[in-house]
Amino acid sequence: PEIVANADKVDRLVFCSGKVYYELAAERERLGLKNVALVTLEQIAPFPFDRVKAAMEMFPNVDVGDGVHPGNIVWCQEEPKNMGPWSYVRPRFVTTAREGFEKDLVMRYIGRRAAASPATGYPKLHTAEQEALVTEALVGSKDASAADGFAGQRPSSLLGHQT
Repeated sequence: PEIVANADKVDRLVFCSGKVYYELAAERERLGLKNVALVTLEQIAPFPFDRVKAAMEMFPNVDVGDGVHPGNIVWCQEEPKNMGPWSYVRPRFVTTAREGFEKDLVMRYIGRRAAASPATGYPKLHTAEQEALVTEALVGSKDASAADGFAGQRPSSLLGHQT
């Protein structure tokens, strides 16, 4: 309620689905972040274009990017990139931005790298990956910019390349 009441102060919009929402919400509360809005989509088929558009409209100060480089609208999932809803929702978010706002959205993916197995098999590594993706979803990382030759790296190599 406090974040929605101060929507003009929000500069990062995190979409997710599933139990990762509760981990994100707990960590956001622990860090005291008031500039990050979390939106959970629990039914993605049929895709809730209207709900996504309403969420994007609610937070006007969130950077959508420039059509080439991502802004601060992100999709976070704990499944590997090739297993969760990412490949389904990504083009639908792009359509929502294009049709609803006439903006070219390059949405940022935050989650585990593509893998043949949904789990690493090592509990410590799994925990480290989970902590890294929650942290990056909420606070981000030093993004690639023209000033540094687009050489920004993710804070954790466990999550693979930056998208």
